[in-house]
Amino acid sequence: MANVLVGHRAVAARQIDVGSAAAFEVASGQLVQIIDLAGKQVASLVAFGGEDRDDPLSTSVTMTANGSLVLKIGDKVFSARRAPLLELVDDAVGRHDLLTAALPPDPVSANGSGPSTGGALARAAEEAGLGGRSVADAIHFFKHVVIKQRGELEVRESFAERNDTVVLRALTDGVLIVANAYPEKKAGVGTVKAPNGRVGQILVRIYR
Repeated sequence: MANVLVGHRAVAARQIDVGSAAAFEVASGQLVQIIDLAGKQVASLVAFGGEDRDDPLSTSVTMTANGSLVLKIGDKVFSARRAPLLELVDDAVGRHDLLTAALPPDPVSANGSGPSTGGALARAAEEAGLGGRSVADAIHFFKHVVIKQRGELEVRESFAERNDTVVLRALTDGVLIVANAYPEKKAGVGTVKAPNGRVGQILVRIYR
């Protein structure tokens, strides 16, 4: 258990299968722990603050406010209205992606309904009463994306090992949605199976 969790008590927990997502109500000051139970997985997170949960997480505002493409311990996650939503307080991996969108439906599948991380996030938002809100702007924890010499994006195997974790502190009341993302062979393009055949779960715990 991360030292930042000592003295805190878990009040909610959910294990999330690959291709699924779950929503969590959080209160200001609560801690959110995201654990890769198998290794080499990606946890995609969207968040909504504001009185009506109408102020979504913005990766572009987050990168601008932190002055970095890389999210580090002590950095904050901001909303589209520049409100601080979360703070990264513990990180076992140190490599996360703020540049790419969640994997969209495969356009060549029937009705575009193939495996889609974005679809999983949207379904969880609908179930949480947040239907119609955009889930396009996500932070992908443990996802390893490299910017190549001419600006191309390359997705590489995650550095996350079994039971690696990140912990975030909620800076406002809100809703978080976390998906266990489908593997990608390159940004926005799914792959048939996870690296080395891994099929595992993402565990999310909420502490107060």
